[in-house]
Amino acid sequence: MRRMFLAVMLLAGTVGLAGCQQIQQVFDPPSSAAPLPQARILMRDVDEHGSAAATLLKDENGRPLAVLEPAFITTADIASVALDRNTQGGEPLLSLTMTDAAAPRIQAATEARIGRRVAFSVGDKVLSVATIQGPFGKGMQVSGLGDATQAQRMYTEITGKTP
Repeated sequence: MRRMFLAVMLLAGTVGLAGCQQIQQVFDPPSSAAPLPQARILMRDVDEHGSAAATLLKDENGRPLAVLEPAFITTADIASVALDRNTQGGEPLLSLTMTDAAAPRIQAATEARIGRRVAFSVGDKVLSVATIQGPFGKGMQVSGLGDATQAQRMYTEITGKTP
């Protein structure tokens, strides 16, 4: 299993998803802010078939990773980013809340991608590669960010705010 993975969660009132986990906040008071427009947050399909049109990035281990365009989640789809902690292992997480306008489109896009690998990146840095386990629309979590200091640094890079 890869060191970094993407955990998805649905907010109240949406269809349940295997693997959802309870969350507690890492920071008190909770740190939540809108992403900077220039943060370039993208979620794209991993190219499993060697498409000539794929974009080449590097995964968390520095190995080449081909992703397909266009991204199905972008910075504009994200209403807010918060620092959280996984209650089971204490690992720092970024919790992303999608805009109301984007949520139905993301729900449909992730439903169509169940079982497929996707890459979550900020700029040209891949933070996580995971297999979509179930659809999500309004919220998701990104783990594998390292320790709390590294997670805070990523939060600051994305939001321009200090937690």
